[in-house]
Amino acid sequence: MPSSSGILNCLALIYGAVVKVRNTLYDLGVLNVYKVPLLVVSVGNIESGGTGKTPFTMALADGLFQRGRKVSIITRGYKGTLKGPLLVERHHLNKEVGDEALLMSRLMKVPVVKSPDRVKGAIFARAYLDSEIIVLDDGFQHRRLHRDLDIVLVSRDVKGEKLLPAGTLREPATSLKRANIIVTLKGADYNGLHAELIPSALVDLHGNTSGLELVSGKRVLAFCAIGRPEHFIAMLHGLGADVDGLVFKDHHPYTLSDVRDIMDRSAGRDLVVTTEKDLVKINPAWFTGITGKLFAVRVGIEMPGLAGILDEIEHLAESSRFPG
Repeated sequence: MPSSSGILNCLALIYGAVVKVRNTLYDLGVLNVYKVPLLVVSVGNIESGGTGKTPFTMALADGLFQRGRKVSIITRGYKGTLKGPLLVERHHLNKEVGDEALLMSRLMKVPVVKSPDRVKGAIFARAYLDSEIIVLDDGFQHRRLHRDLDIVLVSRDVKGEKLLPAGTLREPATSLKRANIIVTLKGADYNGLHAELIPSALVDLHGNTSGLELVSGKRVLAFCAIGRPEHFIAMLHGLGADVDGLVFKDHHPYTLSDVRDIMDRSAGRDLVVTTEKDLVKINPAWFTGITGKLFAVRVGIEMPGLAGILDEIEHLAESSRFPG
């Protein structure tokens, strides 16, 4: 019988061959690429989650918004049941539009469009929101939509990593040659601009914020359903917390059974802390009795080179004016 690792390696070879054929068909023009009448900036990765795409996408879109640009975010709304294209609103549920789309919509003034079909999403943003720039969330593999700038985030040693399902890569590291800009996070050893994920505040179930010093010296139960939970837990340790971690699969929809586990594990703990992406999936009524000690960590991007990227996008926007 072949070993499980041997099976995974074989599957990775098959997966890699499919990816190579698909990319080659796009490179040769066999598969159509659609160009829409606005500037398209893609933020993506070649890793399977946990690179910091959501905070980076938010920082980039907000930077353009602060400069007076008409910008929208287009996202597929992973696991959201609504098909779109549609404008994500605060009243939407996580199960309808996905956790990341809902989080971005609630925290930003920038419109967020859920559309698994990115071409239709871009047309929607142009026609109904009068957007001149769209930031394509998780767009590196979605080559059907032409992009004017490809930004790729790298958060690990991708040169030594295997393809899915044997490893964590969606594409071989050589695919990074398609990128216009590479940004490294989480201490990745790769050439490129550097950014840091920085905690900025604690947020309660009602959106009120508190200082990070609240967790220092406290016994904390940390639960999350994100791609790289070890970084979240390490962040809390860095803030001086004594952490007990409870980890679920990325994008996991919380059930009442999960809530019972969290409540049981929270006994004897001073605080219960999660991520903001997880917070949008939580019904406050589930946590009656511990609402006063339940918080999420708000995370932002610290990046000296961000202004330069914004300058480049604005230059591209000015040089490619589209008719109304």
